[in-house]
Amino acid sequence: MNQEVMMNKEIGQRIRAVRKRLGLSQEKMAEILGIHSTTHYQNIEYGKSKVTINHLQIIYEKFGATPNYILLGEVANEEEYVCDFQCQSSEQKIKVFVEIAKQAFGGSQYDFDVYLKKK
Repeated sequence: MNQEVMMNKEIGQRIRAVRKRLGLSQEKMAEILGIHSTTHYQNIEYGKSKVTINHLQIIYEKFGATPNYILLGEVANEEEYVCDFQCQSSEQKIKVFVEIAKQAFGGSQYDFDVYLKKK
């Protein structure tokens, strides 16, 4: 898979995370963005179609997700951090939880990595 396709998929995942964070349907998000076809909006989320500058502006103005977050994954605020976490795979989320648990409970006291491998 080439780099542009991967980047479009990541952009779509971040847009989907913003939408889900707000509890919006794909139909409603398409309407807000001025997209007349839900299928076209779905293609943006799946990385098959590109997001436009106009869409980025609306996402920023209405939802506070910066273009840097949508396009590059650069987290600038708490809302974007939550959306970024929602974009992650289950495996990535588990790694974050393990790191939090290690910091909270002290990594030497509990061997979380061994526990996770048993599951």
